Amino acid sequence: MNKQLLNKISIITLIIGIFLFLVAYFFFHFVTDNGITLTWHEEGKPVVALLIGMLGILFIWTSVMALIINILTNKK
Repeated sequence: MNKQLLNKISIITLIIGIFLFLVAYFFFHFVTDNGITLTWHEEGKPVVALLIGMLGILFIWTSVMALIINILTNKK
């Protein structure tokens, strides 16, 4: 793999991870058993938010690993 491809993978997976964190926040505070509401609640769907947040963590981890591999592989 070349450095440009690893940089693109790192940036794209970072953006996806941040987006998934925002979706998890939305599910935790704005989705209830009755559906989607626009009012902020203390707790909405914690299990769904947890699963989406875990997926976001995996994308962030992929981003960090791609960046580390990019740094460690010095092709000259």
